[in-house]
Amino acid sequence: MAYAPVAGRYARALFELGVEEKQVEELDKALGELAELMKESAELGKVLFNPAVQLEERRGVLKAIAESAKWPGLFQNFILLLLDKDRLRFIDDMSAAFAEQLDEYKGQARARVTSAVALKDPQIEAIRTRLGELTGKDVILTADVDESLIGGIVARVGSTIYDGSVRTQLQRMGESILKEI
Repeated sequence: MAYAPVAGRYARALFELGVEEKQVEELDKALGELAELMKESAELGKVLFNPAVQLEERRGVLKAIAESAKWPGLFQNFILLLLDKDRLRFIDDMSAAFAEQLDEYKGQARARVTSAVALKDPQIEAIRTRLGELTGKDVILTADVDESLIGGIVARVGSTIYDGSVRTQLQRMGESILKEI
């Protein structure tokens, strides 16, 4: 997935510290919570990103949120640094980049499977197992429905796409026929 380069650097730095301190799970949770809070609360963004509000007041707001949420001290220091460096606006990308690094660290891969009809549990499990064999990782699978596929499935694991949809097969056949004409 593509992130702002600065988000990837900060996420990597926090991840490395989290590994050293054995807090990666807690940091991932805290990052996700803060990213969600920032998405949900326009008022919070107005305070944290408003240069008319004194930096110490903005720091106080973040400290209060962090203490209320019981986030680890390492994370509290991290978000205050982000505020000081005007990098807090990248928190959503940082959270996604951190989660991706955590998956890699744990030997996991996230996959999204889209099918024309809802898949049954045995089908989902078979797909998860096959994708695990292809990637060599434990696959965390999310399933969606897109009726425009007509049939078959499309699986995305990271940046790799496995497209076995009828729609794509029909498109390829059409292109092949047009080339021969």
